[in-house]
Amino acid sequence: MKGFFSSVPPARDWFYGVRTFAASMIALYIALLMQLPRPYWAMATVYIVSSPFVGPTSSKALYRALGTLLGAGGAIFLVPPLVQSPLLLSVAIALWTGTLLFLSLNLRTANNYVLMLAGYTLPMIALAVVDNPTAVFDVATSRAQEICLGIVCAAVVGAIFWPRRLAPVVVGSTGNWFAEAIRYSDTYLARDVAADKVGGMRASMVATFNTLEMMIGQLGHEGAGPHTVKNARELRGRMIHLLPVIDALDDALVALEGRAPAQFAQLQPVLDAARQWLEGTAKDASLARWTAVHEQIDRLQPSAAALDQRAELLLSNALYRLTEWVDLWQDCCALQHALRLDDATPWRAAYRHWRLGRLTAFFDRGLMLYSVFSTVTAIIVASGLWILLGWNDGGSAVILAAVACSFFAAMDDPAPQIYRFFFWTLMSVIFSSVYLFLVLPNLHDFPMLVLAFAVPFICVGTLTVQPRFYLGTLLTIVNTATFISIQGAYDADFLTFINANLAGPVGLLFAFIWTLLLRPFGVELAAKRMTRFAWRDIVEITHPANLAEHRQLGVQMLDRLMQHLPRLSQTGQDSGVALRDLRVGLNLLDLQAYMPRVGQQARERLEAVIAEVGTHFAACLRANQRLHAPAELLRSMERARQGLALDQGHERGDARLHLLHALSGLRLALLPGVEVMLEPSEQPQLPHGIDGAPL
Repeated sequence: MKGFFSSVPPARDWFYGVRTFAASMIALYIALLMQLPRPYWAMATVYIVSSPFVGPTSSKALYRALGTLLGAGGAIFLVPPLVQSPLLLSVAIALWTGTLLFLSLNLRTANNYVLMLAGYTLPMIALAVVDNPTAVFDVATSRAQEICLGIVCAAVVGAIFWPRRLAPVVVGSTGNWFAEAIRYSDTYLARDVAADKVGGMRASMVATFNTLEMMIGQLGHEGAGPHTVKNARELRGRMIHLLPVIDALDDALVALEGRAPAQFAQLQPVLDAARQWLEGTAKDASLARWTAVHEQIDRLQPSAAALDQRAELLLSNALYRLTEWVDLWQDCCALQHALRLDDATPWRAAYRHWRLGRLTAFFDRGLMLYSVFSTVTAIIVASGLWILLGWNDGGSAVILAAVACSFFAAMDDPAPQIYRFFFWTLMSVIFSSVYLFLVLPNLHDFPMLVLAFAVPFICVGTLTVQPRFYLGTLLTIVNTATFISIQGAYDADFLTFINANLAGPVGLLFAFIWTLLLRPFGVELAAKRMTRFAWRDIVEITHPANLAEHRQLGVQMLDRLMQHLPRLSQTGQDSGVALRDLRVGLNLLDLQAYMPRVGQQARERLEAVIAEVGTHFAACLRANQRLHAPAELLRSMERARQGLALDQGHERGDARLHLLHALSGLRLALLPGVEVMLEPSEQPQLPHGIDGAPL
């Protein structure tokens, strides 16, 4: 309740509260008029599917209808043949819920709601008719009718009265990301980098990036143009590269400043020009200004022959990383301006790389399966307790246990949220009892019922717009409407009410305790597993594969990074180590891609480097901890650099340059701040006397 009364909701939130309440009353009135057996489900459904925006309301309405029909069909199929074997029916219900939950966890878009809803809709219908299995078809069809009625009312009223589009919210979110990204990039270009300073900005950028995925997927449901959806997806695909690109640039600048100060002095005017350009891109994505910055960078680029000198190679690497950032930022700015202006002009990319591809979602299927196992066993154990106790209304406990475990299965630590579910459901029992036994007996027609519900339901519905109040207020309003169980005629008994409606909180309390027992670990385990997944991918990259397979590994590592960074921040760990692991993988991919295009000697030395990196990370996996890179690996990288210096074929010039940059990036990511170590046989060191001079 902290901060509950700190601010009054804005007018648009009140409009939403009034609109949603009106839709719920229309749904309730029509359901009563149609004499549906549970009209309160139509009322509750309005609040479940409603959203302040047209797109999410339309998508959730569609997916809830499909999920309800799928779950109802499953109940009709399973209940009749298994109703005589309660334990077998319980296991079948648990497996149905678990299977569809696992499938839903493999989707990161709004359509995962179809499968999750179908998973817990079946127990809602099946467990309600175990004592009268012949009624399963009637209950399934009536529930589908009630929910579809609520869906239609919510969608129609939401589209007609005060509709709000999601596209401006997407533009606003990308604008927030740009503001943070400008500050973040400028911090690195100004050489004013501090871990505590950039950590907060990095976390904010990642949080905004992750919220965009769901919103972009819902733009099509509100009629956004294909160009808008495409530009939004392209922008998000470019955003994900900014953090590793900036991190690589920072390492290159640190190395150049420390080991080649003369070359860094040459680069400083270009960095100042890049900062000025960066500041101007907030208002204008001019191609002319981008070209001017590019020309300044190109003029400083050393010749191919000069790259044999370590100082010139450090300068070339810094310029290459700066070029990557400039091109990537130009793309982001151009796409952002196209979104803001709703410009349908075809977009041309400035940042081009062979590793660019459609993002491949990363899933920790081990934790997903364990989460599903926890849900399945919770349903089976709760059903067994219900059968042993012989509690007539105990089915509600199993139902809400299944719902709670399904809702929060994707979370690293679901127990606190399940406890909130329990608390607000218990509050709903109290609120509904006040209405049922003190308010409703004094009402005699539907208009009076509307007036009795208006003030609390509008106020609570208004608060559902605010993310910090969403879960508690939505649970309160939906459960209160359900527990009151409005019918065509008033018929309430206190003992029956208590017996039926306390089963829900009891089931949620069981789900909370069960989750604490089976899932005592939290974010720390998820973060540790993602680190190990990154190491495994690096080892996998060192194995032979084609470019398509390597590209898929690269984009999957990028996607996992966006899940890994928030978990590292939550556990107080340095998020920079995850970026370094990613950069090791990306530079290895570049080595693998360009290595076949150089001579035999250089290729053999590069293969040795790649093999040693794989051996190092395999050792990290075996030790279950991050180990220091061996000195031999640094010497192998220096030998590979010397091998590339000797490989001067004209047709190999471009590949040689890419390999030198990838090798430099790999060394800086693995061993930042470590000086180059040469082989004793290549540069022998004479013994030193007492005064330090060579003998």
